[in-house]
Amino acid sequence: MHPKRETTCRTASFVVRIWWEEGNTGPIWRGWTQHAASGDSRYFQTIPELLHLVEQHAGDLTAEGDGR
Repeated sequence: MHPKRETTCRTASFVVRIWWEEGNTGPIWRGWTQHAASGDSRYFQTIPELLHLVEQHAGDLTAEGDGR
């Protein structure tokens, strides 16, 4: 039997919208997200930008011991 590991649960809710736009070299995806609790909203163009916005409200997504 393995000892139970304590974990901290942090939750945050977001609305995320993603769409395609025509660019000069082909389609480009764009996005918008809003943190539900604060109403803070931002546009983004890459997944790293989206993750940065989420981490500002939910904490570091790469923290060790998270179990994910």
